[in-house]
Formats: sequence, C-alpha cells, structure tokens
Amino acid sequence: MFKLVAKRLFFGVFFFIALSNVLYAEKIVPWNEASNYYGQYVTVDGVIVATYNSGKACFLNFHEDYKNHFTAVIFASDYYNFPSNPEDYYDNKHVQVTGRVKEYQGKPEIILKSPNQIKIVQQKQQKEKPKIISWEDADKYYGKTMIVEGTIVAANSTGKVCFLNFHKNWKRYFTAVIFASDFHKFPESPKNYYNGKKVRITGLIKKYQGKPEIIIKNPSQIEIIEEK
Repeated sequence: MFKLVAKRLFFGVFFFIALSNVLYAEKIVPWNEASNYYGQYVTVDGVIVATYNSGKACFLNFHEDYKNHFTAVIFASDYYNFPSNPEDYYDNKHVQVTGRVKEYQGKPEIILKSPNQIKIVQQKQQKEKPKIISWEDADKYYGKTMIVEGTIVAANSTGKVCFLNFHKNWKRYFTAVIFASDFHKFPESPKNYYNGKKVRITGLIKKYQGKPEIIIKNPSQIEIIEEK
C-alpha cells in the first residue's frame, strides 16, 4: 500500500512539474526582456538578425551586439535534429524560442536541443526591393538592408575569412566579408572568383571597426554585373 501511494505521489509531482513547464512556456516575452526570466521556462519572441556556426555550436543572435544580448544556441551534437545549415535556415526569421533561460557570460541564452523549441512565426521580409547604392555611400545606411554596387579592387583571404574590398584603403572603406564556414557554398575560392569584378551585394550594412561592411553568407547575396 505504501509503495502504491509513493508511486502515485511521484507521478503527481512529475505531472505538476511538466504542467508548470507548459504553463511557463505559454508566457511569451520579448527577446530584450529575457534577462528578467533567468531559471524560468518561457517562450522568447524576436527576429534573428545574425547567426554564426563555429562548427561546435550554432548561435542565433537577436541583436548585433551578441555578447550582451539574448542568444539561442544549438550544439553540434544536436545538429541532426534540425534543418541543415541552421545558421542559414533561421537567419532573418521572426521566431519564438521556448526553453529555460540561462545566464552565460553575463547574458541570457536558451539551449535548443529539438526543433520543437523554435517556431518560425513569419519570415522577415522587405516590403519593397532594397535600394541600390554606391559602395561609397554605404556608411550612410548602417542598420539597413541595401544593395551595394561597385568594383572589387582587392581581395584577401586569411584562411578563416575572405575580404572583398572596394577600395585599396580597406581599413576605411566598405568591405564585403565571407567567413570560411560558408566557403563551400561558393563555386570556387571567393577571393579569386570575385576579384576585379563589378558586383551588387545585398545585405545588412553593419559598422565594424569604424567602417561599413556586409557579411555574405550565401552566393545569392552577390551578383556579378560586369567583368574586367
């Protein structure tokens, strides 16, 4: 009799905990308020504005300053559960992420182990085609998605990243950046393939070390319009 009561009590507690998690998950909070819910099981709502796959983990960032703001993390051991290249699949999407909010290096994060934890609400879309601008004007459009036109006059690859430069003084002027983790998506070495060509690059213009840049994650972002 005692064992039966204990068993029922155990399942009752287990059911209560599971139900509590579901109830917490029904609470939807904005991504910029995630730090108010450390240790709690909630659903975080927002747009993924930048991603990065280190090979060991995929980071889905809700703010360009990822070191200080909420991030959802998928470890490589769980990649097989998710769509291939999750850094591309979820990039620029409006999502709701469900899980326990943890504090890591002073900022909030949720670890995703199953695709059931992340729901795409809608794809972030531009109402109209981005405006075409000259590479010389890129610094006037920080934080906006634009089409930047110009000729790549110098290219350099460190092995970890490829820089497509639109001026020989690359420390000051607009640059397009391709990380090594995305090299395999391009027809051949981006350094050789795009150097000397007039192109149009579509993407979010970011400020990095005082100058504008666009990170290219897919060859669909760069169009060759004229060759030397």
